[in-house]
Amino acid sequence: MSTFQGLSVALSSLQSQRRAMDVAGQNIANAATPGYTRQRADLVSQAGPVNPISNVRGWTTGNGVAVADITRLTDRLASSRVEITTADAALASTRSGVLDAVQAGFNEPGDTGLQHKLGQMWTAWSALGDQDPLGTGGAAARVTVAGRSEEVAATLREGAAQTAATWGDVRAELGTLETSVNSIATSVADYNRLITITETTGATAHELADQRDQLVRQLSQLVGATSRPRPDGGVDVLVGGEALVTGAVARQVAVAGPLAMGGAATGPTTVTFADTGATAAVGGAAAALTEALTTTIPGVMAGYDRVAQSVATRVNAAHGDPAVFTAAGGGPVTAANVTASIAPSDIRAGTGGRGVEVADAVAALAEDPTGPDGQWRTFVIGVAGAASAAEVRATATQTNSDAARGALVASTAVDVDSEMVDLLTYQRAYEGAARVLTTVDQMLDTLINRTGVVGR
Repeated sequence: MSTFQGLSVALSSLQSQRRAMDVAGQNIANAATPGYTRQRADLVSQAGPVNPISNVRGWTTGNGVAVADITRLTDRLASSRVEITTADAALASTRSGVLDAVQAGFNEPGDTGLQHKLGQMWTAWSALGDQDPLGTGGAAARVTVAGRSEEVAATLREGAAQTAATWGDVRAELGTLETSVNSIATSVADYNRLITITETTGATAHELADQRDQLVRQLSQLVGATSRPRPDGGVDVLVGGEALVTGAVARQVAVAGPLAMGGAATGPTTVTFADTGATAAVGGAAAALTEALTTTIPGVMAGYDRVAQSVATRVNAAHGDPAVFTAAGGGPVTAANVTASIAPSDIRAGTGGRGVEVADAVAALAEDPTGPDGQWRTFVIGVAGAASAAEVRATATQTNSDAARGALVASTAVDVDSEMVDLLTYQRAYEGAARVLTTVDQMLDTLINRTGVVGR
């Protein structure tokens, strides 16, 4: 190795070790930064000069070291698993939240729940049968029957109103989700553009890639998005297999469907691609919200309607004319319009002005397994079972998501102890290169300033 080649070797080491120390320092500085992916300086040895005459290297040594690249130590498989499990956890959690909100509106068990109100109404009818229908006690009992009946109707109307309000809240949440998805998709496309431009110049854009990947995971949570790497350093983002983001171009989504609940027959709500109107096969929270708007909450409203119709049909059939329960404004009875506006004087305890067979027949509905009580219990138990199963599913999927995130962190996060060891290694190599440079300088000084002057 020539003296000047020695200078070149020492210089390459100084430059490379310094850059490697910079990378280690960046890792240590971001050890606690959420979403940061560890980086590594890839050092490669430099080949020595070729003999220009024989075209062989002969005894020449190498020409030092260089930083071939700064590698971002991402784990593509672990990242993909995080995207998938994040979408599953968001879907299960949102579904569980909707069912919890619906179940809370039942107020069961409790004094304000429909089960209690029905029990009070049956008791009032039974008390009417125990009174002298034509005496003073009978008149008071009729007032109680009318009042308890209206309380049942009011409870059904309140349940229907709460269900419609829950539907409206979910619809508003889906609208907010639409805005968030469009904003995040645009940001991902912007990051793709910046990353491509940066890497085209030969610089690294690893920090930009970290921030972009966090946004992609937000899209996974919202609409079940997955990502696919591009050769230019960007990613394509897919929703249900169709592109939401392609390189630096982002599409927009829109929510299609009714803006207000139309009873149990509410039309379907879907998330579509705004440019084509095609339905997007969304996952994540969006899938649970559209399911709630189209199936879950209308199903709950249908359950309320069935109970309201059962109350009206069974009580009216036992009582006869005039009807105890009717639909406000006319038409079929539903939970939203049921009312018991009958006058106390029109309530009959028996037929022909005497007897208590009517009151007893209505009171007996409390024990009928196919009557309103039985239908309400079956309905409430069904929703409670679905809510319980959804909660179990939410817990399981969240555990799975946490495990996936843990695996990703284990493979990509900064290990400060390891970085300190690397930093010490680079520091010692830097000191050694500096010593080589000093030694070569001394050799050159001897050759230039002392050769031929020995003994003078």
